Amino acid sequence: MKYAVEQRLRMIDFLLYHYGYIGRVHITDFFGVSTPTVTLDFSMYNDQNPGNMRYDVTDKRYVRLPTFKRAYP
Repeated sequence: MKYAVEQRLRMIDFLLYHYGYIGRVHITDFFGVSTPTVTLDFSMYNDQNPGNMRYDVTDKRYVRLPTFKRAYP
Protein backbone atom coordinates (compact mmCIF):
# COMPACT_ATOMS: atom_id res chain seq x y z
CA MET A 1 0.00 0.00 0.00
CA LYS A 2 1.28 3.44 -0.86
CA TYR A 3 2.20 5.77 1.97
CA ALA A 4 -0.32 8.45 0.88
CA VAL A 5 -3.19 5.96 0.82
CA GLU A 6 -2.25 4.66 4.27
CA GLN A 7 -2.21 8.21 5.64
CA ARG A 8 -5.71 8.86 4.32
CA LEU A 9 -6.97 5.58 5.80
CA ARG A 10 -5.40 6.53 9.13
CA MET A 11 -7.20 9.88 9.00
CA ILE A 12 -10.53 8.15 8.31
CA ASP A 13 -9.95 5.87 11.30
CA PHE A 14 -8.90 8.77 13.54
CA LEU A 15 -11.88 10.97 12.72
CA LEU A 16 -14.36 8.13 13.08
CA TYR A 17 -12.91 7.27 16.48
CA HIS A 18 -12.77 10.81 17.85
CA TYR A 19 -15.80 12.46 16.24
CA GLY A 20 -18.03 9.56 15.25
CA TYR A 21 -18.44 10.64 11.63
CA ILE A 22 -16.50 11.68 8.56
CA GLY A 23 -17.39 13.18 5.19
CA ARG A 24 -15.56 13.22 1.89
CA VAL A 25 -14.84 16.92 2.32
CA HIS A 26 -12.68 16.23 5.39
CA ILE A 27 -10.26 14.16 3.34
CA THR A 28 -10.40 16.20 0.13
CA ASP A 29 -9.67 19.44 1.99
CA PHE A 30 -6.90 18.06 4.19
CA PHE A 31 -5.04 16.01 1.57
CA GLY A 32 -6.02 17.91 -1.58
CA VAL A 33 -7.22 14.82 -3.43
CA SER A 34 -10.20 14.36 -5.73
CA THR A 35 -13.62 13.11 -4.68
CA PRO A 36 -13.29 9.84 -6.67
CA THR A 37 -10.00 9.14 -4.87
CA VAL A 38 -11.66 9.62 -1.49
CA THR A 39 -14.54 7.37 -2.53
CA LEU A 40 -12.00 4.64 -3.28
CA ASP A 41 -10.34 5.25 0.10
CA PHE A 42 -13.66 4.88 1.94
CA SER A 43 -14.36 1.70 0.01
CA MET A 44 -10.92 0.30 0.85
CA TYR A 45 -11.27 1.23 4.52
CA ASN A 46 -14.72 -0.39 4.69
CA ASP A 47 -13.45 -3.57 2.97
CA GLN A 48 -10.54 -3.85 5.41
CA ASN A 49 -12.62 -2.96 8.47
CA PRO A 50 -16.18 -4.21 8.07
CA GLY A 51 -18.44 -3.16 10.90
CA ASN A 52 -16.62 0.11 11.60
CA MET A 53 -18.77 2.53 9.61
CA ARG A 54 -21.83 2.91 7.45
CA TYR A 55 -22.97 5.62 5.07
CA ASP A 56 -25.78 7.83 6.41
CA VAL A 57 -27.80 8.84 3.36
CA THR A 58 -29.63 11.62 5.20
CA ASP A 59 -26.51 13.41 6.43
CA LYS A 60 -24.34 12.31 3.47
CA ARG A 61 -21.47 11.17 5.64
CA TYR A 62 -20.03 8.02 7.15
CA VAL A 63 -20.84 7.34 10.79
CA ARG A 64 -19.16 5.12 13.35
CA LEU A 65 -20.96 1.90 14.25
CA PRO A 66 -21.19 0.49 17.80
CA THR A 67 -18.92 -2.37 16.67
CA PHE A 68 -16.10 0.08 15.77
CA LYS A 69 -12.56 -1.05 16.49
CA ARG A 70 -9.50 1.06 15.74
CA ALA A 71 -7.62 -0.15 12.70
CA TYR A 72 -4.65 2.16 13.33
CA PRO A 73 -4.16 2.59 17.10
